[in-house]
Amino acid sequence: MDYLKIAVIAIIVIVVAKFLLRIAGKELRLLIANEIVGLLLIYLINISGLLAIKINLLTALVVGVFGVPGVVILIVLTILGVL
Repeated sequence: MDYLKIAVIAIIVIVVAKFLLRIAGKELRLLIANEIVGLLLIYLINISGLLAIKINLLTALVVGVFGVPGVVILIVLTILGVL
């Protein structure tokens, strides 16, 4: 009985997710791509040794919300010594 409930909930979640992706579609994909590129930029900056941007909840939220412009904000704040 529990497996049946889990299966029904999983099917509902998949249907709702597909519906939302169809509505948001391109915009959502662009936002996700922007966030992934932002995270990769922070990773590459940290590996290169040019700057040391600490990855914590604040920086993750900034990059998650703003993407690449958020990385630029973090770079400026790191250079100014705020982070």
